[in-house]
Order: sequence, then structure tokens, then C-alpha cells
Amino acid sequence: MSTNTTKFISALFSNVAKKKLKGDNFLDLCFSLPNRGVGHKITKKGWPEKESYWTVTKVSFGKTGTDFGLRGKVHGVLTWGGKTDNRIRQIPNKFEKNWTPYPYIKAVESQESKVEQTQEEQQ
Repeated sequence: MSTNTTKFISALFSNVAKKKLKGDNFLDLCFSLPNRGVGHKITKKGWPEKESYWTVTKVSFGKTGTDFGLRGKVHGVLTWGGKTDNRIRQIPNKFEKNWTPYPYIKAVESQESKVEQTQEEQQ
């Protein structure tokens, strides 16, 4: 393989890896789920309301953009604070990062690991 090709491939994968560190956008997440996300509940990690998520009803993928991300349209039903709006509508902000399957469970340090850590510090 030539040096130029190696540099190009290295830069390409580095760019993709950096984008993935920020989290998945809505379409990336739908693409990775069974049935391409249809029927799944998806929420955003930063939403303040509990019981808030989109239920995906329709996904149509378009052509891939130049930044190696998926493109397309996603439709769903919004549930906010436990109240469901029965209208099917296009999901906004689908290219923002940090979408996750519902229910999103934050990684919480367990009490046991805190106790073990304290005991180790005392020794």
C-alpha cells in the first residue's frame, strides 16, 4: 500500500472515531436497532423530564453524506413527562448527538464500590 493511501485511510478512520466519541445521532441509533428502529423508544440523555421519549413509527434512509453519517427522515410519536401526543410527526434535531434507547440509565457508582474504595484508602 502506498504512503498516501495509508495516510488517507488513517485520517478517515480517525475522523469517524472522533465523531463517534460524541455519541450517536438519531439515525445512527435507528440504523443499529432491529427493524431499523421502528417500534423502539428513543430518548435524549439530557432531557430533564422523566418518562420522555420518541416512539419510532417510520424511518427512511437517504443517501450517505460526505461526513460518513446517515441521512434520512424519521417519524414518531412523542411522549413527554408520561403524556403521549398521538400525532405522528417528523422527529426534530435528529442529527444532534447523545440519543439513546429508552429507558436511559445513568451509570451510577454503587455503594459497595465506594465502601471498597474507602477501605483501600484507609490501608
